[in-house]
Amino acid sequence: MNNIILVGFGGFAGALLRYELSKNIKEKRAIDIPIETFFINIIGAFFLNLLLSPKFKIYFNHDQILFLTTGFLGAYTTFSTFSAETFELLKMKKYTTAFIYMFFTVLFGIIGGIIGFYVGFCL
Repeated sequence: MNNIILVGFGGFAGALLRYELSKNIKEKRAIDIPIETFFINIIGAFFLNLLLSPKFKIYFNHDQILFLTTGFLGAYTTFSTFSAETFELLKMKKYTTAFIYMFFTVLFGIIGGIIGFYVGFCL
């Protein structure tokens, strides 16, 4: 039961932060590419891999890792929104924009994750 509560509270906090960031960035963006989801997912990939790197794990106990990774970052990042936004671009026949968005989200997500892992590894 304790794990469910930890994940729930982490998810609550992560979802609220994602909502606020998305809303604020979306209001100011002037391009078709949904950069709010792009940046949120890249930042999430960085921090997830940072927290899961072998040397960084020593700074947190199991409950804290569960709260931060499955709870907070699980709700903060969003593959489903990425998919829906990509599909919306395709429906609007913005094929180049959709491809750019997909390509760079995946590429920078992996790069962000690798950087996060190595930053955690070096600490």
